[in-house]
Amino acid sequence: MGLVLVSLLLLLGAAVYLFAYASDPQSFLFRNILMLLTGLFLLILFFFFIGLLAMTGTILGRRPFPGMDWLIDKTLLLLFPVVMSLGRLFHIAQDQIQRSFIEVNNQMVRARRHKVQARQCLILLPHCLQKDSCPHKITLSTDNCQKCGRCQVGEILDLAAEKGVEVEVVAGGTMARRALTQYGPQAVVAVACERDLSSGVLDSFPLPVLGVVNQRPQGPCLNTRIDMEALQKALSSQLEYLEQAKEAK
Repeated sequence: MGLVLVSLLLLLGAAVYLFAYASDPQSFLFRNILMLLTGLFLLILFFFFIGLLAMTGTILGRRPFPGMDWLIDKTLLLLFPVVMSLGRLFHIAQDQIQRSFIEVNNQMVRARRHKVQARQCLILLPHCLQKDSCPHKITLSTDNCQKCGRCQVGEILDLAAEKGVEVEVVAGGTMARRALTQYGPQAVVAVACERDLSSGVLDSFPLPVLGVVNQRPQGPCLNTRIDMEALQKALSSQLEYLEQAKEAK
């Protein structure tokens, strides 16, 4: 959030510089064109500042601002590349920025209280959760999992079956997008590393996606693990148990 604010202030400084440059009476036509561009630039920045304020208020108040969802989403979507570039300039780890972005996104999704039925929710898992030596590849089908206990996939599948939620194991962004098209979920709980989660959240806007960052005790993309409590909490945030109870009756 701080980097978003710094980005906006830098862009505001650029707008002020353009305005000062446009005040040069050397060329009437050039000055008017530059003044017009500066005015449009300042207007866009004004909306970004409103989006940032609405975002901050939503997180602190844990409730959405009516009519501000689109502006907040656009502020996150359009300023994220600027924030990443600013982070590189200040030598801030990209994973740290991406993790902060995921947490902000999760806070926004929870504040908006997207409640869906279990059949409308999809869990997306990375293939690296499966033991690398396992011959039963679950990217083809999760039914191939033998639930031997050597990795957490079996435990996750049992949790999903208990809640009535669909699960798809993917090996990259293309497969993830294909799964979203196939299932057409109203809400997603996604497990991945910071980079894949942040890019997936951006690609999926405005679909509500709760991200759970995986654990990488053996390094990236190899025998990763997940905090099951965090996954259960994410599922609870997305599911509408009252609807399940009504259907059971």
